[in-house]
Amino acid sequence: MSNHFDTIEVYIGSLQKALLKRIEQQERTNRNLVNQIYTQLESLFWLEKKISLKNQLPPLRGWTTSPDVLLRLHSYIIETKPKCIVEFGSGASTVVIADALKQNGSGKLYSFDDSDEFGRITQSNLEKEELESFVNLTIAPLVPWLGNHLTTESETPFWYDAKTLEKVDSVDLVWVDGPPGKTCKFSRFPAVPAVINKLHTSSQIWMDDTIREEETQICEEWSKLTNMSLTFFTLEKGLGILSYKDEKNDLEKESITSPPIPNVSIVSKLDFS
Repeated sequence: MSNHFDTIEVYIGSLQKALLKRIEQQERTNRNLVNQIYTQLESLFWLEKKISLKNQLPPLRGWTTSPDVLLRLHSYIIETKPKCIVEFGSGASTVVIADALKQNGSGKLYSFDDSDEFGRITQSNLEKEELESFVNLTIAPLVPWLGNHLTTESETPFWYDAKTLEKVDSVDLVWVDGPPGKTCKFSRFPAVPAVINKLHTSSQIWMDDTIREEETQICEEWSKLTNMSLTFFTLEKGLGILSYKDEKNDLEKESITSPPIPNVSIVSKLDFS
């Protein structure tokens, strides 16, 4: 009989340990979530202090670029004063970039979106803020991409019909947040091949959503293709920056050599497609 009770005690003890471990894991998850929410609210606060919009920003949740990235992007443009920016995938980022260019008093954003609906919304937001003169927004349907691509599947890769870029000689900053991942595997890869001949030694390429493995792999291939340095940042959805200069500035203090592995319970609730 004593052996039977000993077995029960061992079983109960193992259950208690497993339960305590689960509780500790959930507490860490909750702390991470609270810290993440706080970081986004803090970033949104400072972003709204920096921008000069008359109306509120578009919603910054779901698939939209997160406040921490937008704050960094706006600050970078204010600091470096790029003359030519190319954006793939319009939205809140378009308005934030245009606001920074307006504050600088110069510069042009060439933005491309395959969605007529989202493009119209972005154009309307720009006009409400009187920012349209700083942006050339093109509704560019997705067409078959004939250049090299990472996908090894039978599906045909697609990319924006970005003929407007033919008139652009030099690009200072490339912001990549489209097309949607459902377009094809490695859907954002053509962004750099499409502008590679227009880059110069001070150019930078920014990729949103690098907590996703696909975007991470694309950045790594871009680095090989361009011989640019690649740095990932531990922001909510991840950010990858490629630069010809291996230097750090005040905007790049939280860099890491590889993207972080996010908490699954948090990321699983997000949809960036």
